Amino acid sequence: MVWRILASLVLVTPLVGKDSIPKAERRPFLHREHGEARPDDYSWMKNRDDPAVRKYLVAENEYTSAYFKRLQPLYSTLLKELRARVVDEDVSVPVQRGAYLYYEKYVAGSEYETLCRKKTAGGVEEIMLDFNQRAQGHPVFLGGEASVSPDDRLLAWKENHDGTDVYSLYFLEIANGKLLPDVIPGTAFSMGPVWGNDNRTVFYTTPDEVQRSYRVMRHVLGTPAKEDVVLYEETDRKFDVRIFPSKDRKYLLIECNSTNTTETRVLSLDRPGDAATVLIPRQPGMRHNLAHREGKWYSVSNLKGTNGSLLVASDAEGGIAKWEELWPYDEKEALQWVEAYATHLVVGARNQGVPGVFLVDAATMEKRWVTAPVEGASMDAQDTPDYQTSTQRVAYTSYLTPYTVADLDLKTGTLKVLKQKKVPSGYDASKYVVEKVEATAEDGVKLPVWLVRRKDLPLDGTAGLVLDGYGSYGSCSDPWFDASGLSLLDRGVTLATAQVRGGGEFGRTWYEAGRVLKKEVTFTDYLACAKRLVELKYTAPAGMVGYGASAGGLIMGYILNRAPGLFRAVVADVPFVDALNTQFDPAIPLVTGEYEEWGNPEDRAVFDAMRRYVPYENVKPQVFPSLYVTTGWNDPRVAYWEPAKWVARIRALHQGKNPVLLETNFDAGHGGATGRYAQLEDVARRYVFILRELGK
Repeated sequence: MVWRILASLVLVTPLVGKDSIPKAERRPFLHREHGEARPDDYSWMKNRDDPAVRKYLVAENEYTSAYFKRLQPLYSTLLKELRARVVDEDVSVPVQRGAYLYYEKYVAGSEYETLCRKKTAGGVEEIMLDFNQRAQGHPVFLGGEASVSPDDRLLAWKENHDGTDVYSLYFLEIANGKLLPDVIPGTAFSMGPVWGNDNRTVFYTTPDEVQRSYRVMRHVLGTPAKEDVVLYEETDRKFDVRIFPSKDRKYLLIECNSTNTTETRVLSLDRPGDAATVLIPRQPGMRHNLAHREGKWYSVSNLKGTNGSLLVASDAEGGIAKWEELWPYDEKEALQWVEAYATHLVVGARNQGVPGVFLVDAATMEKRWVTAPVEGASMDAQDTPDYQTSTQRVAYTSYLTPYTVADLDLKTGTLKVLKQKKVPSGYDASKYVVEKVEATAEDGVKLPVWLVRRKDLPLDGTAGLVLDGYGSYGSCSDPWFDASGLSLLDRGVTLATAQVRGGGEFGRTWYEAGRVLKKEVTFTDYLACAKRLVELKYTAPAGMVGYGASAGGLIMGYILNRAPGLFRAVVADVPFVDALNTQFDPAIPLVTGEYEEWGNPEDRAVFDAMRRYVPYENVKPQVFPSLYVTTGWNDPRVAYWEPAKWVARIRALHQGKNPVLLETNFDAGHGGATGRYAQLEDVARRYVFILRELGK
């Protein structure tokens, strides 16, 4: 039987009493920029030391809890379904590195993974590190990247206990599990540690006061962390720093990146005590991604065109000779990165919007395009540390294809599937159908929208639909298999993804079309996609749910202000909704590094553009759709006060009865709950909200 939306009169009945609705205190305050004054009565919420802030957020949590308490039967049913789809005993596909196969495994009932290895030929399993033991006593635990020393004796890894982007670095002897006394607090989130080839020197990065990765440090085991040497410090706050070894382990590469520009330094891993030297100096607007092979540097660069081309130059003793283009620039082939192995190059790309890789024979430079064997799939390269390998590890997934790991033969381009994730409770792909439609943007550009739905749903506008959107940082929103989503699909809710500009689905040109002064295009693109789905009768405004997280929350805020009647409900996870005020405050994490993403509002043109679209600035009296917002008290990327201020302003101006909910996780950061089972509780609440608001 087709599940249909109930009458709207039923949907607007509040589940909690009017008297219990939180009301934030209004404290008049004016921002003054460019000769104008902007009122911000909730600016006081930025002060986390003010007891009134936590009191207000607790009141919001109690109000939200009351909403969900009356839906406990549905929540319990959903949580049971979600947990039944988790593979309790799970092992990743081993990755070969030297004489060992490295892998991760989950033990039944465990929240976190255990890091393991065994010898390539008939080896016995060695447990290197159990993150569950490390997580004991911590409500939040994040295990950062781990790295094994070149001689396979030592393990270095990062971990975090508060949800921020600041981690501590630890070391142990793998053979006996003995922790070394070397503990380095205050390391940066972004990159794992890199070992020198002497097996005792370790490189890592540290954050500045706004959690920007800005220093590269050198540590020698057995020496105090306070004696660690600053190898490089990035003083331009638009840039951050990341480190990684070349595949052949000849060099440590130090990349300084802004949105528009890259600079690279190198250091010989055979001489880890040396100073780093500039390999490619920064030139404004020039970007590159590097790999080293047999005395040559390879680069995916925008030197010849916006969407990137593949270049090669000789390694002139740690310097770069003249770049040569390996094949002509083609805007439809948006190149993203390059890996170099002994016999082949692997180039990640988007070929007319389709993700995949080019395999390039290093001797002949013949290239072969390979993508996932299913339509509408995402495909990513996986860690393949063996420089002499004949295969590239890849993973792909689609709306109907569970996460699949395969080896890609570098010579033939054939895929050998190694593992496909199971759904223990059962999954029948034949019950569903995947479709791709196109919407037309305001300027005539065609926008892809991917959908998955139950086959028996009629296209008569009666089905519920959740439309996901992001469209920032050049990130690609490709369809992927989400076992949790079956709980919505099976109840007649269609899932859809809008590939809007500001993302990277068609390369850098697609990204540039929705950035800085053009940012509003991202939001109008999303609205065009939503309207198209209504036109095609996949849903109707009474059944449309918008979903966006982080930067995707900007889209959600925009649609609430500009087209509230087009949506039944909106879910905004850790939404970036007070962007104008945030971008005016360089003391907030990420701000200066993102001037090239959103713009610097000290520039009047940027100020005017942001003021037009930023959600918090444009809330006005009207009837809002039902709204569920989440945030984290320790979130360093979107501070808790952005969603809190936004919800307070919406509630003060809301002229209808649809619920407005705010939930703050006081233990977590940007990603919410960290354990694999604990995360399901967040998903279950989100689904309860969606299903209830759609009339289930």
